[in-house]
Amino acid sequence: MAGKKKTRILVVDDEPAIRELLSDALSGEGLYIETAGSGYEAIDMARSNRPDLVIADLMLGDCTGLDVIDSLRNDIGDIPAIVITGVGDPEVLTEASRYRPVELMTKPLDLDRLRRIIRAELARQAGYERTRKRTRRLRRLARKINIERKTIQSRLDSTCADLTAAYRALSGQMSMQQMLIAYQRDLISARTDDDVFRSMFRLVVHRSGAVSGVALVCDADAELQVSGRFGVPHPDDIEFCRALAKPMINAVLTDPRCMLADAGEKADLFDQSIRRFLPGLSILAVPLIPAPGELIGLVLMYRKGEQPFTDADVMLAETIAPPTAAAVRRND
Repeated sequence: MAGKKKTRILVVDDEPAIRELLSDALSGEGLYIETAGSGYEAIDMARSNRPDLVIADLMLGDCTGLDVIDSLRNDIGDIPAIVITGVGDPEVLTEASRYRPVELMTKPLDLDRLRRIIRAELARQAGYERTRKRTRRLRRLARKINIERKTIQSRLDSTCADLTAAYRALSGQMSMQQMLIAYQRDLISARTDDDVFRSMFRLVVHRSGAVSGVALVCDADAELQVSGRFGVPHPDDIEFCRALAKPMINAVLTDPRCMLADAGEKADLFDQSIRRFLPGLSILAVPLIPAPGELIGLVLMYRKGEQPFTDADVMLAETIAPPTAAAVRRND
């Protein structure tokens, strides 16, 4: 077939007649035959152009055929070889068999048998090469599939993580909505400001943990006055609550939003009488604004040391402040 690489066979024999005989006998098989008259010539030829099979006479003038086979296998890899010999010495034949020849043939040569041996060996080589190429393709395919599998798994893990995060966010939103609905239901039944602030206190304790606090509502002169105090096991005294509220009122009037404050870090803003209670005191200020620009009350919640307020507490306060303000306005 045009373009198909010919199989190269190197014949090594120091007898010209044997070389010519083998060259003529094998050329008709569609093979490319090269001949060498000595072992060293064969080695040089094979190094320049690697043969697919070597036919070597056991006894050569400069070395043995086994020396040629050994040298080539060391230099250019495992080359299949057929050894021919006119020596019938069992020890010689045993030594030759140690080199794992494809076949060990004695002279006079059976050329038909030689052709069959060569065809069988070439077929074996072709099968081995096909298997090797198939194995390489399968390994490449396996690596590609493994990479794709890892990529898909990574995407799946990422998608699962995104879905989990989305589910948690949605679940949190639904929980917040349900909480807000239940809280508004409580506010509807609240008849006084005390009822409103008790509902607010219960909700914060349920959602966030124990807390103390003071609620302030604007009087007729638009001044914030203490309306109620709460805490467990009991609220702090009225003087402490007023002293704690005074600087926080000024802060909220300046910036009317839910905010956190560390009283210990800002102790100089508070009255001297309560400063010894301030280290570790965390304050959450919740202005009550039913309409833009209209501040009608302020709730100050505080904790002492072990559990400071967090951003989640600020978010909760921002959520419940508007309905709380509306309930207080309704009770005016």
